[in-house]
Amino acid sequence: RFLYGAPAAGLALEGELTLSTSRDWDRFQGFSFGLADEQSAEPTVTPLADLPVVGDDGKVTFPVSVDQLPSTTKLVDAKVTVRMRETGGRAIERSLNIGVRPQGHMIGIRPDFADNEVPQGGTAKFSLIAVDPDGKREALKGAQWTLVKVERNYQWYRSNNSWNYEPVTFTKSIANGQVDLSADGGATVSVPVDWGQYRLEVETSDPEGPATSYEFDAGWYVSSTTTETPDGLEIALDKDNYAAGEVARLKVSPHFAGELLINIGSDKLLKTVTASVPAGGSTVDIPVGDDWGAGAYVTATLFRPGDAQETRMPARAIGVKWLKVDPGSKKLAITLTPPDKTMPRQQLSIPVSVAGVQPGSNAYVMVAAVDVGILNLTNYKAPDPENWFFGQRMLGMEIRDIYGRLIDGSLGNTGKLRTGGDGANMQAQGNPPTEKLVAFFSGIVELDADGKARVDFDIPQFNGTVRVMAVAWTKDAVGHAQSDVIVRDPIVITAGLPRFLAPGDAAVMRLDVADTDGPAGDYAFSIETTGDLSTGDKPLPQKLTLAQGKRQTLTVPLVAQTAGNASLTVKLAHADGTKVEQTLYVPVRPAQLPVTTRLVVDLKGNGGALRVDKELLAASLLNGASVSVGVSQAAAFDVPSLLMTLDRYPYGCAEQTTSRAMPLLYVNELASGVGMASDPDIHGRIQDAIYKVLSYQASGGSFGLWGPGSGDLWLDSYVTDFLTRAREQKYDVPSLAMNQALSNLQNSLGYDQSVQDRGSEIAYALYVLARNKKASIGDLRYYADTQLEAFSSPMAVAQLAASLALYGDTPRAEATFKTALQLAKSTTDYDYYRSDYGSRLRDGAAMLALAAESKPVPTIVPELIKLVTRERAEARWTTTQDESWMLLAARALKEGNDTIMLAVNGAAHSGGYSNQVEGSDLADSPLTIANTGKTPLQAVVTTVASPVQPLPAGGDGFTINRTYYKLDGTEANVTEATQNERYVVVLKVNEQNKWPSRLLVTDLLPAGFEIDNPGLVSSAQLTNFSWLAQTDAAHLEFRDDRFVAAFNPADGDHDHNLTLAYVVRAVTPGTYAHPAATVEDMYRPQYSARTATGMMEVKAP
Repeated sequence: RFLYGAPAAGLALEGELTLSTSRDWDRFQGFSFGLADEQSAEPTVTPLADLPVVGDDGKVTFPVSVDQLPSTTKLVDAKVTVRMRETGGRAIERSLNIGVRPQGHMIGIRPDFADNEVPQGGTAKFSLIAVDPDGKREALKGAQWTLVKVERNYQWYRSNNSWNYEPVTFTKSIANGQVDLSADGGATVSVPVDWGQYRLEVETSDPEGPATSYEFDAGWYVSSTTTETPDGLEIALDKDNYAAGEVARLKVSPHFAGELLINIGSDKLLKTVTASVPAGGSTVDIPVGDDWGAGAYVTATLFRPGDAQETRMPARAIGVKWLKVDPGSKKLAITLTPPDKTMPRQQLSIPVSVAGVQPGSNAYVMVAAVDVGILNLTNYKAPDPENWFFGQRMLGMEIRDIYGRLIDGSLGNTGKLRTGGDGANMQAQGNPPTEKLVAFFSGIVELDADGKARVDFDIPQFNGTVRVMAVAWTKDAVGHAQSDVIVRDPIVITAGLPRFLAPGDAAVMRLDVADTDGPAGDYAFSIETTGDLSTGDKPLPQKLTLAQGKRQTLTVPLVAQTAGNASLTVKLAHADGTKVEQTLYVPVRPAQLPVTTRLVVDLKGNGGALRVDKELLAASLLNGASVSVGVSQAAAFDVPSLLMTLDRYPYGCAEQTTSRAMPLLYVNELASGVGMASDPDIHGRIQDAIYKVLSYQASGGSFGLWGPGSGDLWLDSYVTDFLTRAREQKYDVPSLAMNQALSNLQNSLGYDQSVQDRGSEIAYALYVLARNKKASIGDLRYYADTQLEAFSSPMAVAQLAASLALYGDTPRAEATFKTALQLAKSTTDYDYYRSDYGSRLRDGAAMLALAAESKPVPTIVPELIKLVTRERAEARWTTTQDESWMLLAARALKEGNDTIMLAVNGAAHSGGYSNQVEGSDLADSPLTIANTGKTPLQAVVTTVASPVQPLPAGGDGFTINRTYYKLDGTEANVTEATQNERYVVVLKVNEQNKWPSRLLVTDLLPAGFEIDNPGLVSSAQLTNFSWLAQTDAAHLEFRDDRFVAAFNPADGDHDHNLTLAYVVRAVTPGTYAHPAATVEDMYRPQYSARTATGMMEVKAP
């Protein structure tokens, strides 16, 4: 069914049958079938041809047959995968695993020991069964078993001037025998083993009969606790749950008589009961305690003494059962009574009633209403506090079994010591949605004295199912409930739209109109578009004739002309007054990534002028472009443009998120000096950034670049610096996370204080600790007095100086700042790999920022301003590090703009000036700025815009190639792709610079393609791509309009090659721009490469 309730009639199906071998059979847990050393055949994939469409009732049946099974001694599993394509071409996938009936009789082997290992000198015990082709256990006479020892030698040889080796495996028979397998109990085989690797082989005398083998290890390295598995003790409770104070009756059904020890425990031992149990079994009463909480585990161990006359060892059997305690009054019963069906664009009222609230208790409820389509993406389950608090817990104690340490005096030989070395080890997510999202949350609502409340949500335009979920609680009880509500118009309009378009794209939209509850007959039909989106030249029908319960489909051309957020509104009207409107949003994204340009214009005194108009963007797309204009005494520190470029950066690793957020801590402080307005939303943006970087924190306090990780002390220090500054500005930084971050820095310094290759990391960690009053002044003085020349980064030396200033050692701080300046002046270039994400510009800006924050301010600040100004003038590209530290450094120059006199569009303006305008506004509202003062000034104009003309393929430092393949492994030409076809996109990147880089690979999609969502579709078989050597990426993003992969310096092969692949589907028919795939060094942006751009078409089948 569609989520709006109607049967999904007429939808097409596709799928395939996948056959693979397996040794496991669900019906016989623990048993293995087939030969262990048989090489597994590759799974075979057979398309399911000529599948029917879904019937009018939303159901469909079809036969699936297996034409040929692989030749194997193992079991064969069949996986039936079916994808149902919605009207827009997107697919939802489901699969069913079915065991294939064996071609003949089978033998199963189960090891009666743990972890596939037995100790040296121990006994390996196995259970054997015989199974017929129908899956029923059967008798088998005269099964022959052989235990062989698997030996492996290594043959060394020399080839191509290097030594290589190949393993040579052979077997030696150790023991053999014959056993009869019964239909009910099977049979057992027990064999003593010495150290080594073994294989038990079981077969029949018939060469065409079944054969099975099992491999295991024996040796001194096996834990002494991995001995023979205890016998199972069958126990059962008389009820599913019990109230505190009741008596639970435990039925014990043993294989032998003995003494029973019952331990009741959860995270501690609660009770112990003993009893004598005859061979026929008995029942034991267990009173349920008030302190058992949600329940407890009943662990029953039955012991039988040994018998010297019968040469019988002591025996034991163990059974474990969870005894659930009924929560009783601690569980609330919630009743939700929303309507079964409602209309959109109106209020949804949800009455809530909670039973079980104790008199005098305050009760509360929280209600959420969420689109089921959203929940299905992640298989989201409604919150269930009862199960969380009162469900089965993990056993918080250990069960230790020392039976294996008992020595049977009637068996065995004198022990022998084995000596030798260790030679045996050689055997070992996007664009704006097309409709408003339905996801509402009530917050905490207090129930009235009768345990009732009503929650209202305003449902927007929406057709689908809303899941209402509620959680209620008092101080000592909890409960939950959920209910689904169908929300739909009387006439449901759904559209198969591309998730975005590019200027010049022409798509074919499929429009489905379903008459679910409206009157039948003729409807006036029209479509209105906005944002330079049109429906083409051909006229659309003005009337649709609808039948009750039926769905009608029509195709509508869509042509995007300029970038922006376009929309279209579909209108239907019936003569009886029934009207339906559906507005859909289509983001139009440029087909090329934006390019940043920076222009510095001299404004002479007494009339020097600047005009900013559309000619500035003559080679760029006006829509979507941003232009920043700033006039101040220091053009190098253009605050508005730096903020704009940082804000436009589309990705968010830990460094980039920190770089974007840290300057925002001081942006309102800078605003007045440069003529900017204060940002009222700044607090929320910074707080969100704090929470985001904390999501990258590992349990030890360190931070990973793209997720929780460790090993990058400079990044740890940088993020902790941001958290420190945020806490100083009274932002919410959780104390636990902050303390862990600081402890991580202290521990890292204590582990290794060698400056060689770690100078930048050590200096930054010391600075952050000093800012938190946790550094050692002795360490700081030691580094400043004896190790300063070992620090190769000017920023690192400046951080040592700033640390000394924080502790009041002004003379050392001043001298160290001067050393940092001289190092910056004398260094022409740095080492080939900057582990500190830096550049000459970043180092200079950081030195200036640190010096300006120090008290007293060092005397070198004017020289640092000149240094940074020079470096900024020489820098064609900047990184997030450069821009962040430039903004922090701008605090040193916030004074001095008071004397500026300007005329902006003819109006007088005094002081620094800044403005950010959209490119589309320049067409009708150009900006003119004139310097009316006497002092010459500089204006900085920064544009971020996508080029009109496609950029050619090429680059510097890298090459990148993009190739498309069909799923059968053949290369595909996607200039003419077929709708619903899936393709494997292979990107190959070669680093020509031969230095480690932090890379970002971006592949913008043509609008007719969509990345197969692994959550919805997961059956893309890549068995035809055995040649594809994929590289593991540090980070992957599957967005609506692009594929993104980030790589760390250690990724790739020895030849600096990176290979990655993903699967796309041709979804929406039409003609589209085919953007380039790009690669860039995130911290050396002058090195990048791109493929060619072009056009492609998706054709309807």
